[in-house]
This record gives sequence, C-alpha cells and structure tokens, in this order.
Amino acid sequence: RLIQAWDNEAVAEQMDACVEKDNDAASKDTIGDKAFSKYNTGWMLQYRTLVHRSLKNSRSAIFTPINIIKSCALGFVSGLLWFQMAYTESRVFDRSSYFFFTMTFWVFDAMFQSFMAFPQERAVILKERSSGSYRLSAYFMGKTTSEMPTRLVLPLIYMIISFWMASISTKFSMFIATTLISLLSVMAGEAIGLFVGATIYDMEKGMTAMTVISLALALLGGFFVENVPSFLQWAKFLSPFKYAFDASLPLVFDEPVPCDGSGALESLCGGSSTGYAASEDVISYLGVQGTVGFNVGILIVIGLVPRYVAYLALRAKKEGDR
Repeated sequence: RLIQAWDNEAVAEQMDACVEKDNDAASKDTIGDKAFSKYNTGWMLQYRTLVHRSLKNSRSAIFTPINIIKSCALGFVSGLLWFQMAYTESRVFDRSSYFFFTMTFWVFDAMFQSFMAFPQERAVILKERSSGSYRLSAYFMGKTTSEMPTRLVLPLIYMIISFWMASISTKFSMFIATTLISLLSVMAGEAIGLFVGATIYDMEKGMTAMTVISLALALLGGFFVENVPSFLQWAKFLSPFKYAFDASLPLVFDEPVPCDGSGALESLCGGSSTGYAASEDVISYLGVQGTVGFNVGILIVIGLVPRYVAYLALRAKKEGDR
C-alpha cells in the first residue's frame, strides 16, 4: 500500500528540479569545481551491484532443480522420438521437424519467462528509481546480462542430450553450430518477451498480448502454414522461428541425401531407391530462404533491437503508468 500510495512522478519531478537547480548553482559557484549528481555512485559500480543482485535472483528463479529436470526429460523424450535417425530420404522431414520443435519450444519458453521480468519488479523499480538509487540504463543492462547465461543453460542441456540421441550428425562441429543457432533463437525470443513486458505492465493484458504475438510469429514461421496469404508475406520476416529454422537446415543437410524409394522426395528422387538428392535441392524443397550467415545475422538483430526498444519504453513511461 505504501508503494502504491507513493507519488512516484511527483518525487521524480521534484528530484529532477533539485538536481537542475543545484547544477546551475554549482556552475556559478567559484568554489565548487564538480557538478552535483543525484547518484552517489558511478554507472559501473551500479551495474556490477545490480548484476550481482539479479544473478542471485535469476539463479534461484530459473536455474532450479525442477527446470533442470524439465530440460533433461525433454531431451530424453525428444531423443527417443527421433532416435538414431538415418540420413536417408524417408527421414528428411523428421530431421527438419526436430529442429522446428526445438526452436519453437525454447523460443516460447524464453518469451514467456522474460516477459514477466519487468511486471513482477515494477514496484521495486519505481521505488528505487524515485530514490535515485541507480540509473535505468544500469538496471536494464544488469538485468539482461545476468539472466542471459542462466536462461541459456537449460536449452544447452536439452541439446546435449537430444542431439546425440537423435543422431542428427556425428560431427562435433555440427553440434556446436546448431546449438549456437538454438541459443541465438532463445536470445531473440527473450528480447521479444522483454519488449512486451516493458510496454505492458498489466500482467493479464500483457499475457494476452504475449500469447497472441508468440503464436502469430510461430504460425508465420512457415512450418504450419506454407502458403501465407500475399498480404501477410511481409509479417513472416519478423518471426525468429523462421530464421532459426532456415539457419539450421543448411547445416544439417550438408551432404547429398540417399534416395530409398519412400517417395518423401518424389520430385527429387522420382521414386527411385538408388541415387542421391543434391543437398541444395533438398534445402530448396524444404522452403529454406537465405544463407546461414544471413539468417544468423537477422537473429542477432532480433535479439538486440527489441531490447533497445524495451529500454526506451521503460524510459518513456508516463505519469499514469508510473
């Protein structure tokens, strides 16, 4: 009640006015050489302190025994369902579905987990900001950089288990590359969740918006709906699911696929049980767009731009929101 009753806007405006007044006085004062600041500590000290505090909170909230068990269990279940897939025509779509499931689940998980970061801490942020405890930029950077490592550990555990059980590849370099793409997609999903959480403080409204946005981006990813209407073609390029999926498949199908007469690649193998389908043709047949480097680059952009917009949204909160 005390926090809710606190007129944060009035306090903030009063402090800003005092700081401006004192700074003007300091600039005219021949004795004082250093302008007054409402912060008693520097940005770097604030950042390190907030990282330490947020890291302790995130480890207890994200890196919990139940979440570790969840990641291990999902890894084993996925590994069993896609167990020891042969690199043949009949398993092409199984291999592609493994990556789509992996990207979809962990991006969803990161979106909803990160969405709750700011709404849950709203009262604390407003109180500490109004008292001039730290800069918003120090808090935001400390929050995002401290939670990122703990959030990436869980999908890493999943990939270590499921990748080798499913026999996606025997190359360790392939495991590293696909795992890095998975982690980049998690970072992109986390950025979108932070953006929604920073712009909508109300938990119920924010959860509704997060559900609609995440499902729309998943549907636009190209796996569920192949022929997206022409007036929505532009929207699919906003989906992190699409870029993660398109970045992974060229790495997986890096060699010609043996035909086995199953008809899975009828247009490429012609129903023959001999011969090979060129890897470039298989990738094109699966609808992959762009190179690995291009898709990875867009994932990085999606992981950075919504974070910056989220920071601007926190700074732009009006009186009614505060």
